[in-house]
Amino acid sequence: MSASTLQPLVQGETFACDETTDLLGVHGVPVARVGVSPPLLLQLALRRLRGAAVPADVFRQAGELFAEAEPAGESADEYSRRVTAATGLPYRVVRDGLRSVRDGLAALEESNARQLPAPADRVRWVPRGRTLGIVTPSNHVDPHLTWARALSLGLGVIVRPGTRDPFTPFRLAAALLAAGLPPHCLAVLPGAHELGERLLTATELGIVYGGPTAVSRWADDPRVLTRGPGRSAVLLDRPMSPDVLDALARSVAADAGVRCTNTSVIRTSGDPSEVADALAARLDTARSLPADHPDAMLPTVSAEQATHLRRTVEDLERAGLRRHSADAGPVPLPDGSYAARPVVLSTPDPRHPALGTELPFPFAVVTSWSAADGLEPFGPTLALSVLSDDPGLPSAALAEPRIRRVVVGGADPWTTGPELPHDGSLTGFLLEPKVLLSDKEPTG
Repeated sequence: MSASTLQPLVQGETFACDETTDLLGVHGVPVARVGVSPPLLLQLALRRLRGAAVPADVFRQAGELFAEAEPAGESADEYSRRVTAATGLPYRVVRDGLRSVRDGLAALEESNARQLPAPADRVRWVPRGRTLGIVTPSNHVDPHLTWARALSLGLGVIVRPGTRDPFTPFRLAAALLAAGLPPHCLAVLPGAHELGERLLTATELGIVYGGPTAVSRWADDPRVLTRGPGRSAVLLDRPMSPDVLDALARSVAADAGVRCTNTSVIRTSGDPSEVADALAARLDTARSLPADHPDAMLPTVSAEQATHLRRTVEDLERAGLRRHSADAGPVPLPDGSYAARPVVLSTPDPRHPALGTELPFPFAVVTSWSAADGLEPFGPTLALSVLSDDPGLPSAALAEPRIRRVVVGGADPWTTGPELPHDGSLTGFLLEPKVLLSDKEPTG
């Protein structure tokens, strides 16, 4: 795989940067050279940027190009292998993401309509601002639908790609432009952390994906929507059974365990050690394979990341958590990368400060729960899977403001659909209702 060069894109025009940086894959080999956008290029993009009403057919066609064609001279297979090499996401997860984004683009118009209240004669939903800046993640392909939705609602968008996956926004931008998106609607500016800060400050609205530090930096700014750690959880108030174990294993490890809706905490009314033992034994059966292997189900990381993650797990053990998995972190592979092996820990202390820790591979901590605890111990939770025979628990969880999504039984917590919000309503953040009155209508 030869390294290519990705340069900033403004109004359909590529700008060659004097400063570039090598993007190393998880195996330590350069995957691409990436231009570092200077601040003046951000100012140019802001001057040129403006939104437009874009027909739904543009997004449908772009989805097909993104998933199947060569919108930037790169096939879907070549793109997938490059993302896999750079991020360590299993090849099959990237290919599934291509199809998921394609389907999401085709459903944008329906999704936008179904996430707004029923139309009223004198109310119009309009963008809260003209420009959106977004700092995208590198953990999955799906989140890039976020900025495509903003384009579909008439905003001009500037994307600062994630440092490990600049490939997805450039591919999606090329597909959108080829499908007929007006070039002045979009810019893609790779760059360092400082560029993301400047971008979110300069645009009228912003979205940032990141860890706790990024979330805390922007949490109190009403212009910026934060997408941070999901801290998704399971409430297990049912005896262990094959079906329950299947649901637990899938919630922790599906899609390589990298989604924000993957479970990282399990609170059980049973014995936490017994649950952790059973879950660890199931997850330990996953094979350690290079990410580009067709059967790979675990993410891979670089040698440096592997050292950091292993130390993190060791620190958690020293803090009193018991490890039930065979491995304490990533293990080396022949290609120079490291397979991030599943890790299951347990603690009898339901308020242990390590609860809520999230790591970028299949990882979960099991602890105790009782009906007397209620839902207060869960704290901010993106998705709560309720495995219980208590019919009142799902409704109580849905009424808890800190819990964003409730999943009953063994349903997948990342299930999506045109009418389903992810973490609140993105459409509700991007748009606001305004009144349009006419002297031709009664005023009531």
